Amino acid sequence: MKRIVLLCALSIITVWPLAACSNEVKMQYTSEKPTALDVLGEDSTADIFQLNDTIYKSDIKWAEKTEVTKSKKVGEIKKMSSDQYDFDNGTATKLSKGTVIYSTKERNEILLVSFKGKVKKYVALGEG
Repeated sequence: MKRIVLLCALSIITVWPLAACSNEVKMQYTSEKPTALDVLGEDSTADIFQLNDTIYKSDIKWAEKTEVTKSKKVGEIKKMSSDQYDFDNGTATKLSKGTVIYSTKERNEILLVSFKGKVKKYVALGEG
């Protein structure tokens, strides 16, 4: 019995200082909005555009089911590019130069465009 108590005490005395001196690394994650590089790196055929430093993407299932009403003009596509390194405000992968972008009355994160006779919904990609 003394042997077990002595062994437990010795174990505690040995392990306690090691645990106290451990080199624990504390990780801190920051959250940033995705860039065209991020989105096109995952899906090179993604239908996106950038407006006010935010990437907007089409074909988001929940947005397609959401009823929204066109509000006011908030921007316009200035150029078309699929080059993930040459992407800035006003650039789109599928929308033509001159395509007008509209806000919606109901949802700030959804924008609308008329493209090839069809109204398309684009959702702002937030921090993740």
